[in-house]
Amino acid sequence: MWKRISVILLGSVIISGCATPRVDAPETRTDVPEVGDATPVPATVEVNLPTPISTTSAVASPTRFVVPTSTPSNVDAGDATAIAATMIAQMPPTTTPDASGLSSSLQGETALLGLRDRYVAAITLGMMENFDDPHPLTIYEKVGTEFTVVATYAFADEYISTLESIPVATSDKAFFAVSGGVGAHSSFAKIFSFDGTTLKVEVETGSDAGGGALKIVDVNDDGQVDLIGDSTDYYVFCYACGVRIQGETIYAWNGTAFVEQTLQDSSDATLQRAIVYARAQRYADAAKQLSQVKPPTALVDQWNVVLIERMITLRQPLREDPYPFLAAIFFGDYEAAVKLMRGYDADELVNPTGRFFANTPADGFVDAVVWNVVGFTTLALEQDADLTSARFLRGWANTLLDPRNPAGIADLQAVADQDSFYAAVRDAVVAR
Repeated sequence: MWKRISVILLGSVIISGCATPRVDAPETRTDVPEVGDATPVPATVEVNLPTPISTTSAVASPTRFVVPTSTPSNVDAGDATAIAATMIAQMPPTTTPDASGLSSSLQGETALLGLRDRYVAAITLGMMENFDDPHPLTIYEKVGTEFTVVATYAFADEYISTLESIPVATSDKAFFAVSGGVGAHSSFAKIFSFDGTTLKVEVETGSDAGGGALKIVDVNDDGQVDLIGDSTDYYVFCYACGVRIQGETIYAWNGTAFVEQTLQDSSDATLQRAIVYARAQRYADAAKQLSQVKPPTALVDQWNVVLIERMITLRQPLREDPYPFLAAIFFGDYEAAVKLMRGYDADELVNPTGRFFANTPADGFVDAVVWNVVGFTTLALEQDADLTSARFLRGWANTLLDPRNPAGIADLQAVADQDSFYAAVRDAVVAR
């Protein structure tokens, strides 16, 4: 059972208001990595339960409830106390913290969010003592001095950290996000809508890294917040290795729903070339094309530019990258990747335990290097078969673990007469 630092005041109430949500800085991988692979989940849960709660006589609870006066809120303090007392009283008992103050659960805080005119969303924070116990999100309706449960959604195996309002224009629904964690590193976020009757999951995102599954930010400066899901691959080698394939998935409000934004063909020839490069993960080339594009007026092209610019920023190699060679590959800058190799003897480059890999994050993970180099360069070569640097890199990678790999030998033979360095690597492979 995981150990978590216990909350000293177990009965505290966290109240979420309707203020503008935080704005964070921006933050894909399939069989061949590509931009964005998160998928909305159309889960709907609606439960009508006639269980009134009186705001004048809250359900008895063994814990003490305090409503913070410094937190802006759209929930009345008395209502908040009544709902929080009821929810926590219905939960399984929390393990008493040990002498060091540690407990396996944080079953004591309740987050509340006012929805529309008379509804309140409520959820307990932390994790369940028993993972098999449901962790309910509950929608209450206030009629007179009583609250009635009108809808619930049961979380399981997750721990809950935030309940956050999402301001949406021109909608008769209220939108909000529930975020938290799963396991040691992973995090999740579910975006719900509620129309007075139905509680629905509109978008679901997940991240391999804790705390980063969702960002709420106006991506294209149109006055309406967008949703950014983290689709970064944090496990290229291992979680602690620090080598990552950065990615994100953006959902924009279209007047009815949050819709994933993807690259669309453009009638602007220059922008279209940038789009083609981006689809093949060739962001170095996409950046050169994008610098020649005039500010677009069509909404679809505005989004094309935003998506490409953000991915260029995410994949741009940095001085502090733990493994610059793969950083260049992920950016699609194959000439830069080859340049990093030219400082080594050919015999070292074709040795999977040689100096090119030793004492780097790739040490012991050469198979992952092969997988990524072959995957990314194949995307580029399917678009441009004459991209010599990409063909050399693919040939080299395919022969690292199997020097007799026929496809790898064919790639190296195809470029050997164009560069003496390529020829030397080819000869070193043949000599193994």
